[in-house]
Amino acid sequence: NQTSNNLAACRRLLHRMMITSLSEDVDEATVAATGLALMGHLRAHYLWHEESKSIFDHDQLVNTVITKLETEYAEDISLRLVADEMHVSYNYLSKKFKEQTHLNFNRYLNAIRLRHVELDLKYTDKSITQIGIDNGFLQPRTMARNFQDRYGMSPQKFRHTLAANLPAIDSTRQVITLSREEALVRLAGQLAEEDLASIQPVTSQQKRLDVQTAQVLAHKTATYTVNVGDVLNLNNQECVTQLNQLTEEMPIAYIRVFGVSKVRTDPIFSTVVTSEKNLMSAFYAILAVGAQPIIRLSVEMVLHCSPEDLIARFEAIAQMFGKSVVRRWIIEFEYDCLVSDNEDSQTVISYFLQSNNWQRIGVHVTEKNFHHTEKDKKMNLGNRFVYLSCDYLFLRTEIKEDLSELKSRLDSIQERLAPDRQYAPEIALDDWNTLAGNDAVTVGTFFRSALIKEILRQNNGFDNVSFWLSITSRISIIPDTTDECLSLFLYGTIRRPVYFVVRFLDALIGERILSSPWFSCYRNGEDYTVLFSNPTYIDPRMSISDSLMQYQSQELQLQLVGLRGQRYRIVSELLDKDCGGIYNQWLKVGAVINYSPQYIKYLATMTQPRLKIEDIATTDGKLVLSATQSFNSMRVYRIRPLND
Repeated sequence: NQTSNNLAACRRLLHRMMITSLSEDVDEATVAATGLALMGHLRAHYLWHEESKSIFDHDQLVNTVITKLETEYAEDISLRLVADEMHVSYNYLSKKFKEQTHLNFNRYLNAIRLRHVELDLKYTDKSITQIGIDNGFLQPRTMARNFQDRYGMSPQKFRHTLAANLPAIDSTRQVITLSREEALVRLAGQLAEEDLASIQPVTSQQKRLDVQTAQVLAHKTATYTVNVGDVLNLNNQECVTQLNQLTEEMPIAYIRVFGVSKVRTDPIFSTVVTSEKNLMSAFYAILAVGAQPIIRLSVEMVLHCSPEDLIARFEAIAQMFGKSVVRRWIIEFEYDCLVSDNEDSQTVISYFLQSNNWQRIGVHVTEKNFHHTEKDKKMNLGNRFVYLSCDYLFLRTEIKEDLSELKSRLDSIQERLAPDRQYAPEIALDDWNTLAGNDAVTVGTFFRSALIKEILRQNNGFDNVSFWLSITSRISIIPDTTDECLSLFLYGTIRRPVYFVVRFLDALIGERILSSPWFSCYRNGEDYTVLFSNPTYIDPRMSISDSLMQYQSQELQLQLVGLRGQRYRIVSELLDKDCGGIYNQWLKVGAVINYSPQYIKYLATMTQPRLKIEDIATTDGKLVLSATQSFNSMRVYRIRPLND
């Protein structure tokens, strides 16, 4: 295994030298640096020292570290880990490294990472955040700060400057336009032929965790909100069934409805149905599953009826449920409604600011609201301002911006809406999506469970995260047939991958003692929950290449030590494109649009995570968990001691 790893490292360095040398803008310094790294690697692993076969001399030690940094710069690497691997003192290695390179370990590592960031900015169209992740900067703010220090500008400005200085296209060149299918076939074939022929298709990640000495890691658990669309959807039996099934398996903090509907006409008897009765029934359905309502109001909703009628409707709701109940509900205004000069809007807002019944106000902002001006009307919501949700559009289709900017923007919104508030509002992410395609064929079909988990893990600044209940519920508010939302259900009781992701994450209770993109471990007394995942940031359209998917797989192995010597029951669930993923099973039944009860029952049964139960005895207190995870898949292990 060690020999294979060394050869793979040499191959990667040679490949990088070739790519850099063939580029139009040849960076001689990068070629030279990569060549030196290759020589250092060869010297460290293949040069025979007759006089000292097993002991590092000073130069060899530092050269080995440099080679490791050049090949593993994208990994979570630290000087302490390197020192432990080489069985040398941390302080000794730090001193020798600085003496020979004139830089400390972290500055040297960041310089390598930034060099690769620069190349990606020049020669790829990947997002800024993705470039950071690919090159070892898991926090976008860290990459942005280091890049600014080295290049004197932000990554975004660097890319824009490059684009502005590109030479004009040679009009004499012949341009061949390929169809989308031809382009994908060529690209997939080239990837399979060039990359997969020389590189092992499955890479590995290994970790050893001593549960006795592991430190408890701070973490913040987000609660969940379910969007059901039109409030009267809650009078629909399918919607109620979905909510009951969902809340039986996991807690839901809020259920969001959009407005309070007007009177409707029954199509059979052509008579007016009492809207208040249906409205009250809808809110009873929310309370019955243990959640609190969030009622969103927009400018259009306020203008749809007179402010007197709207206020009367909320007064009736308060009278029906009582002050002690409705004061826990959230009235969520869209930002545009709050800053509107419309008298009707201001009348409604004043009512909620002064009402004794309604005590909690939320605000929903979109990307355009972050660019407010001094002309915007200022508000003072005071301590009633308890909830701030953002619809950050870049998370719907692809990660385009530095997430670190989001917090400062939200802070600015808070200061504008409630300058004298005593308490910070809950921060929520609403109506979001991970990487997905852009057309009717690919959008919504990308299996992305591990990617969802990874985004939630990275963005632990959010207190609350929203998902749509189903595609149908979203269409009731946004009449768009393109499925670009993360919904929990497809139709009926057919659950989509995000449903199981949330359920898996809800199982992670207790103290967090391990966290990485691939492994998470939680300890609850003598019980342990372990999560394996393989988040992969690739265009979903590339999933047509089975070879590429195999290349994206990871062999994961976690060794738990320090356990009591006894028998353990290990219950595991696998969530991948075939188990818990709806798309493949949907294709197998003909990709129908109109579902019969028979189809729904079949798909609801077949799209379940794969369950496995085994009892393992250990006498030395060690347990080894290992699995091959395909791209964007997840696996959860629940480990519990068996008492004889």
